[in-house]
Amino acid sequence: MRTALILASAAILAACSNEPDVKMENASVGEVAKEMRKQASKDSFVNPGQWRQTVTMVSIEAPGMPPEAKQMMQQAMGKAQVHDVCLTAEQAKSPKEDFFAGADKNCRYEHFNWGGGKIDLKLNCKHPNATQTMVLVGDYEPDSYTMTMTATNEGGGPAEQMVMTMKVDAKRTGECTAEKRAEGGN
Repeated sequence: MRTALILASAAILAACSNEPDVKMENASVGEVAKEMRKQASKDSFVNPGQWRQTVTMVSIEAPGMPPEAKQMMQQAMGKAQVHDVCLTAEQAKSPKEDFFAGADKNCRYEHFNWGGGKIDLKLNCKHPNATQTMVLVGDYEPDSYTMTMTATNEGGGPAEQMVMTMKVDAKRTGECTAEKRAEGGN
């Protein structure tokens, strides 16, 4: 779930003007971050300020999950989680390399397409006993975006097989408050 929220946060960077385009295939997290920073040197990716993300779980398939855990997940279905994030001017212009996929060095983008009001990316993470795949598809405008995110976990034991789909809606709600700036931008 944490990885999903990090990737959802990455979409804040895609809520920009239609000018910068980044299209990459079979790229590392670092390569994508470098290209995004290069584009940012020409223009900010997003309008800095206070952003509100609403994340709603749409579906979950987890055949091997214990019944009590499955019931908890199904109770979360359709319930929105709201996250307020302060994005500083510096963060909008030059995101850290691990902003896109966390610090996981086992991840690679099958494709990363961002520009012209569209977001389309697929991230694969390979671990010794499991493979995780994250697919994000959506649309954006300078101060808002909406996307569907599907996370798949394969490998490991039967309890670890899972496909989860979430919808993310976000919008810029104004300037950052002094309190949010003091918290380091989050």
